[in-house]
Amino acid sequence: MPQALIKWRLREVMARYNIKSVDLAKELNISPNAVSSLRKAKTMPRLDGNALNNLCNALNRLAEDLDEEVSPMTLIAYVRDPEPEQPQSASPVELSEQQLNGNKRTRGSHSSKGASTQVVWLMVNQEVS
Repeated sequence: MPQALIKWRLREVMARYNIKSVDLAKELNISPNAVSSLRKAKTMPRLDGNALNNLCNALNRLAEDLDEEVSPMTLIAYVRDPEPEQPQSASPVELSEQQLNGNKRTRGSHSSKGASTQVVWLMVNQEVS
């Protein structure tokens, strides 16, 4: 089953609107290291509604050549992981030594000496459409 991923795009937004980390830090009244951590995040960091609102407002105030208002939807992107290749399914089948050797036991021979069980994996190739 593919996983959904929420990508954090603050770095892209800051680059698009020529916003410097130090300016954003001053505008938000936080440390430059905090902005750097936010900027470098690949997935959406845990932000409450207030923090996200303040971030959008600060980005809108600092943006150069703002063509559309920065919103939470500008900062995040929903990306679905590509469908992984379906691995070939395998199922174990137990075969006794007799079955592997073609049932060569002679009549009247009931000895279990040397009898063993082997596990053989059969690969089933299924095409998924």
